[in-house]
Amino acid sequence: MTFDLAPAWFKWALHEIGTREETGNRGAAIRRYIALAHAGVEGDPWCAIFANAALEANGIHGTRSASSQSFRNDPNFVSLAGPSLGAIVVFWRNSPQSGVGHVGFYRGESSGYVYTLGGNEGDMVQIEPLPKSGRTLGLRGYYWPKSVPLPAIAAIAMPQGAPAQKVSVT
Repeated sequence: MTFDLAPAWFKWALHEIGTREETGNRGAAIRRYIALAHAGVEGDPWCAIFANAALEANGIHGTRSASSQSFRNDPNFVSLAGPSLGAIVVFWRNSPQSGVGHVGFYRGESSGYVYTLGGNEGDMVQIEPLPKSGRTLGLRGYYWPKSVPLPAIAAIAMPQGAPAQKVSVT
């Protein structure tokens, strides 16, 4: 799949794949994401910091929050009826009512997983399959910056052979 038509923030995030944190959600890369995102401090879970950094680095005002759930209620973001390449995808963790979760950018999906490009996935930036519905993690929804024209809603099938194992999200 070509990413030529992907949103700018998704393309930016692609270039960050492989960037790792130092122990405890710390390090030079995390400090750079914090500065770009205008959110969080070293030691915070950094998935939302990374998502905000990608948006802000491309001239889009993020939520400026370190909370993965901040995209759900921020007035600068709208809920999408389904997935689209680069959409912000929000997950709940522990329970749908917990107020915590994970956030990344939509890359594609398979029958039971959404593949997200995000930070703090296995302590690094990577594309990771996350369950659409599980006991401790599940899909909350898809979001898009209000300042950017709405995308076409379309699921993207992951290519055959794409890894289908989940790594730890912290």
